[in-house]
Amino acid sequence: MNNKIKPGKKNKIAVALSGGIDSAFAAYILKSQGFEIFGITVKTYDSANFHLQLESVKKIAEKLAIEYVILDLKKFFESTIIDPFCKNYLKGITPNPCVECNIIIKFGTVWEKAKELGADNIATGHYVRLIKPENNDYFKLKKGLDENKDQSYFLWKLTQEQLKIIKLPLGDYTKEEVKNEVRTVFSHLNNMEESQEICFMGKKSIQGFLHERYREKDLIKQGPVLNTEGAIIGRHKGYIFYTVGQRKGLGISHSKPLYIKEIIPETNTIVLGEENEIYSDSFYVKDINFISGNKPGGIFKPSTKIRYNSPELPSKIRVLKGNRAFVKTDIPQKAVTPGQSAVFYNSDLMIGGGIIE
Repeated sequence: MNNKIKPGKKNKIAVALSGGIDSAFAAYILKSQGFEIFGITVKTYDSANFHLQLESVKKIAEKLAIEYVILDLKKFFESTIIDPFCKNYLKGITPNPCVECNIIIKFGTVWEKAKELGADNIATGHYVRLIKPENNDYFKLKKGLDENKDQSYFLWKLTQEQLKIIKLPLGDYTKEEVKNEVRTVFSHLNNMEESQEICFMGKKSIQGFLHERYREKDLIKQGPVLNTEGAIIGRHKGYIFYTVGQRKGLGISHSKPLYIKEIIPETNTIVLGEENEIYSDSFYVKDINFISGNKPGGIFKPSTKIRYNSPELPSKIRVLKGNRAFVKTDIPQKAVTPGQSAVFYNSDLMIGGGIIE
């Protein structure tokens, strides 16, 4: 047994079991620690490969000698995740559905079902470290030990009440360690591919997904492409196919590379600028949440990440009325994109975040 696995008390834990490497190893760790566990496998959308997912779940459950249940949430997932995602694109913003899925589905509806089945906790395969409180402190979330796999960015909406019931067994592992361990325990997962970031799209691009969804609803119309001086320099295929910061697929000839600076749904217009014109060192965020449950007063100085794969930059943040905040970064950031999450850190401690306006 891996020396990171230590005995634990026998709580009953529901593991969000997808059939993939990470959730399988999370279940293995908890079972090895002495917990009573069972799996919950969620169907969130129609997929031609769902039967393969179930076959993998069955093999994992048999290997661990645990039970599992299948939860069909297609309609709920459509109404709470897919539909808002698409409608946000119609508003010209670029949302992050994984953030919403975690708060609404995994640690919301799935947890409610887990409680009905007698679970004391729910576990997932996120690469994040959960720190229990000491001396009247609060639950903290730290980056996963594997910096390349850390998923704390997607959990900034979690509350203290949710953190009380969550288990995150993979936070102290690297992805390579997990893969090596899985080879010895679940041989059928040796060649398992990594899951996509936006699961419900399958192999479609965002543009292909939206076109399929809206092509018969008269919502996709060509429109003018402007430069930053307001001159028309071309036509676009429909603004929902584009996102702020995009460079490829614009079909506009120019002496220098052009990027999307702004999307204006009201006029079906896209504004392009040269690279130096799409940088910004300040922006507003809404729907802010802080892991501690308490908003910092005045101005505080964390580092800020404006998308999952972007670097963190030193920043100053002022909390405003109406659950908003003003963010100013020390170094201008490229393509600050409305709808994406801005997540705040103090070193490896994730302290909260908000939605970029």
